[in-house]
Amino acid sequence: MRRSGLRLLACRNSGGEKGTVRGPSYRSLALACASLLLLSGGSVAPASAAEQPPRLVALDSGQPDPAKDARVAAFDRFLREKVAEGEFIGIAVAIVDKGHLSLVKGYGRRSQVDGGQVDDQTVFRLASLSKGFASTVTGLMVKEHFVDWSTPVRQVLPKVSLGASRNNVTVGDLVSHRVGLPHNAYDDLLEAGVPPTEIVSRLSKLPLACPPGSCYGYQNVAFNLVAPVLEARTGVGYADLVQKHIFKPLYMHRASIGMAGLQKDDNWARPHLRIGERRWREVTVKPAYYGVPAAAGVNASARDMAKWLMAQLGMAPQAVPQDVLETIHKPRVNTPKELYRARPRYEGVKSARYGYGWRYYDINGVEVVWHAGVVQGYIAQIVMVPEQKSGIVFLTNGYSQTFPSLMPAYLETFIDGVKTRGLVLNGFPSKTQVAGNDSEQPVAGGD
Repeated sequence: MRRSGLRLLACRNSGGEKGTVRGPSYRSLALACASLLLLSGGSVAPASAAEQPPRLVALDSGQPDPAKDARVAAFDRFLREKVAEGEFIGIAVAIVDKGHLSLVKGYGRRSQVDGGQVDDQTVFRLASLSKGFASTVTGLMVKEHFVDWSTPVRQVLPKVSLGASRNNVTVGDLVSHRVGLPHNAYDDLLEAGVPPTEIVSRLSKLPLACPPGSCYGYQNVAFNLVAPVLEARTGVGYADLVQKHIFKPLYMHRASIGMAGLQKDDNWARPHLRIGERRWREVTVKPAYYGVPAAAGVNASARDMAKWLMAQLGMAPQAVPQDVLETIHKPRVNTPKELYRARPRYEGVKSARYGYGWRYYDINGVEVVWHAGVVQGYIAQIVMVPEQKSGIVFLTNGYSQTFPSLMPAYLETFIDGVKTRGLVLNGFPSKTQVAGNDSEQPVAGGD
């Protein structure tokens, strides 16, 4: 018994030294430890109640009352009006304000054909919001020593070449778009149906845009190489890895990767194209970007995304530790075009940069972490201010000209220190007119 206890202690302390990368020998040890724990009756103490995320479990149902906060009521009213005017076919929103869930709700229709209503459980494609999931699961695997941000891609995938001048590209370079390729390299081939593996083999023929690690060039095909890197190092498929380390511990019950997950039941938003004023045409789902799951493969509901927001705001450290968040949110490369877009919208924009899977604005000293995603018939956006424990998610199944003004309106209305340049939507109260929101948990049984 004493010897068994010593072995159990060794298993508990077998996490490895900081900075080491786990290989097959570590995985063998992990399996041996798991077997020993089972044989010993599973005598490792379960997580205490304090280590569980009860707030995320509580988010499984219930709807906060928008009327308790004038800002939330204004967003709610505005979205209902815009759907009624035909500006959106369907939209779902989640708002976390100063650590409290303030809104999680759907508006409009998930399909023009069958008329089904969007609710907080309706599943949408997230498109490039998937990149934040990829960087987060990579950060978790770095923390577990399966890989490192500085690991060369070629070291893990020796048969993959991005070209002689790019063969020193690292995992961190992939997820921050610093690979030295032209912007959106070969996205046209992906949309034309060329298999991603074949497209990867052509990347080496593209000219060097800049030395790897030194400049920004947004990618989808190259970004997705982080998926096979993680698969090679962990021995687990990418979708299963995200399910195990993100969806399951965050109780994101309807989140998935791939087209089958999008369409697993009838409550999913069909894609639409706008063909005129108040006129929409439902179209078929284009599968191309599901072929690059780390870049654009995730689906989720607004209810799921409320939990994701909380995790990214540091409110689920058991699942996504603070050091992982600080690493992935940290800006790493300038994004000049985004700076050009931001300056006409916000006063005091100091920088626009990209971290690991996340965009970053410094607006008058306020650090805004965000990302947008677009595929045919869908557009999504997530915006966060971690210091203020606040953020918002928009999911839609059709592009609207109103959509670009939603992020500025949110930041102006909810975030202390941010001022837009006249782009705030009419009907939103000023910060000083806001009523208090003293409801910490959602009220059971809302719409």
